[in-house]
Amino acid sequence: MRLARRLAALHPSGMIHGALVMGATLALLSHKTAAEVSLLGAGGVLTIYWLSHAYTHALGTGMDGDPDHLALRLGRSMRHEGPVFWGGLPPLVVCAVVLAAGGQVATAMLAGLWVTVVLMAGYGYLAAHQAGVSGWRAGAETAFAALLGLFMVALNTLLH
Repeated sequence: MRLARRLAALHPSGMIHGALVMGATLALLSHKTAAEVSLLGAGGVLTIYWLSHAYTHALGTGMDGDPDHLALRLGRSMRHEGPVFWGGLPPLVVCAVVLAAGGQVATAMLAGLWVTVVLMAGYGYLAAHQAGVSGWRAGAETAFAALLGLFMVALNTLLH
């Protein structure tokens, strides 16, 4: 129970955002033949998405009356929005590992997408737990999050 509480404090909604962005990016880049370009592009998309979340969060805290300079708010916001980056990183790492082991680009991207499905289910469960949802409702939220991941696997299939 303690582990579930600690994991729920990781801002699972941000992790869901990161996983969704990475999954969609992998699905769109999976047709590329240059693995390095695909992974660099996917990592770039994830980084830009995280930074845009941090920037908009920093702007929002300024509008809420935070008198600190934007750079200070941005630093705090980058830490606050860190789960967006960390949530999308595991599929990218899986892709890199598959490629390093000699796998094809399409295989690596598909492996990353399936990791995204599993992560989405886990992040969905954590979000439900954090919201105090239990029983079949928590199962439904977990299944819906996994379904979003499966949509990206379907997108990948449609693009090939």
